[in-house]
Amino acid sequence: MATVSLSYPMAWQHNGILYLIGYAGGVQRVRRSHNGGQTWMRWADHTLEKTIAPSDPERVAFVKMDTQGGRLIVGVPREGEVLMYYSRDDGETWEAD
Repeated sequence: MATVSLSYPMAWQHNGILYLIGYAGGVQRVRRSHNGGQTWMRWADHTLEKTIAPSDPERVAFVKMDTQGGRLIVGVPREGEVLMYYSRDDGETWEAD
C-alpha cells in the first residue's frame, strides 16, 4: 500500500473507489484510489490530493457520499464547531453550506 502523510485519516469505499480524508498543513484533504490504496488516482489538475477546507488538527466529523459522481459531504472541525462542506463533482471542488 502506498504511504500517505495525512494525520487522522478516515477512509470509506463507494462503488469500487476508496476515498481517504485526512489532515495536513492546516487543512483537510481528500485522495481517491481504485485499487484499495495501492496507487492514488490523479485529479483533473494532475494532483493526488484536493483541499477541502481549513481545519483544526483532528479527524473530520463524518463523511458521506450520496451517489458516485454526486455529492460528497464532510463535517470539518474548526474553532469548536463542525462546518459542513459539499462537493458536487466527486471531490474536485468544495463549498461550505
